[in-house]
Amino acid sequence: MVVISDLHIGNPFSGVRRKTVDFIEWASSSGFDICLNGDGFDVAQVSLTRLTQDLPEVLHALKNAAARGRSVYYVVGNHDILFEHFLNDWGGVQMAPFLNVDCGERRFRVEHGHLYDPFFITYPRLYDFSTWLAGFALKVHPSLYRTWIAFEKFMARRRGVVGERASFLSAAAKLEERGFDGVVFGHTHHRGLARLPLGGAYLNPGSWMLSSTYVAIENGSAELREFRPSPGGRIAG
Repeated sequence: MVVISDLHIGNPFSGVRRKTVDFIEWASSSGFDICLNGDGFDVAQVSLTRLTQDLPEVLHALKNAAARGRSVYYVVGNHDILFEHFLNDWGGVQMAPFLNVDCGERRFRVEHGHLYDPFFITYPRLYDFSTWLAGFALKVHPSLYRTWIAFEKFMARRRGVVGERASFLSAAAKLEERGFDGVVFGHTHHRGLARLPLGGAYLNPGSWMLSSTYVAIENGSAELREFRPSPGGRIAG
């Protein structure tokens, strides 16, 4: 299985349609099942113009993947939380709140991770309002998002957690205690890998609005890889 996160298709900042379609076609033709780990389609900060431009081609690629016999999963995040009302097969895409993946003799947990965000859990209405307000800022100047991510990484380093907030690593450690060998979150948009206390791994592919990183789960292991499309073909490494 390959896992990508936080495409935010429909968001005015998101310009990931082409590489997402290329990735889905490469993954499905290479024999991988596919998981979109939350916030694949952005409802909270949607631009209807952007959504109508991007959605048909991405859905068509997912449909083709399912037609090839690949399992396609969509894990619900916070920007698409209304999809919780559609937790069933959705045109060949299987909707889920999380995934437990068995690979070889190992078990991996895949979920978006917003339920471990203290701001989202403690102040849900303020979080929703902040998300709505930020949507207007993105429409005015989409590049502001890169500034926000840089600020978050700076604050993470000050807290002593390189690239990730402590609450997410703590949640991953608790999942490890429940028997998972690896934990894959999205949500924070911070791509990276960290070792968990019992020897397992925490992985986050980050946001495809900022990079082309994905998590590959195969042969009993999980690792971060970079998708590199090229004019002469599609290359993944």
